[in-house]
Amino acid sequence: MTKTKITTIIFDLGNVLVDVNYKQFTEAMHWDHDQFIKFTSSDFFTAFEAGEHSTDEFFNELSKYIPLQKGDRARYCNNLDKKFPLRPRTWAKIHYLKRKYRIVLFSNTNSLDYEAIDKKLEIKRVIRYSYVSFVEGYNKPDPRSYKRVEELFNIDSAETLFVDDKAENIEAARKVGWQAEQVESEKHLFDILEEYGLI
Repeated sequence: MTKTKITTIIFDLGNVLVDVNYKQFTEAMHWDHDQFIKFTSSDFFTAFEAGEHSTDEFFNELSKYIPLQKGDRARYCNNLDKKFPLRPRTWAKIHYLKRKYRIVLFSNTNSLDYEAIDKKLEIKRVIRYSYVSFVEGYNKPDPRSYKRVEELFNIDSAETLFVDDKAENIEAARKVGWQAEQVESEKHLFDILEEYGLI
């Protein structure tokens, strides 16, 4: 792909800006890991990330997979930082990049996870332009989510680089004309940024 001048960098959240470690989270909660993964892979969870269900409905559905105990709802929220360990070097790089480029967050996420990450990173303050699926109503790789990002932030597709950990999201981005690269690790993200001359 011919690389052109980049003015906007769009970042996915999980496995790009932060790690995703469900095993560490379920161990902290003393929950059956496989059952929790089954829940997060369900159609309900996908719909929750599109803003179609309330938090109460979320925990009601979760209880069908995990036998919830009194206090588990509060413990869930208090342990979410274990699900999303920080990538300090990546986060430092965001602060550097935002001085030269417009930084956009484009994430399939839900209110519980997003608020927990914001509490730790102040992500809403640091990244001024954010598309989060539970607010906007469309998950990647739905083409409507990409169109909405373009509308919200007046994206010039030719000058945009999108980085995400999932191949289907990268493919959808390329279909709308964005330059897009699949991230395999933190080191790989830095290699991509360097390849595009951004760091």
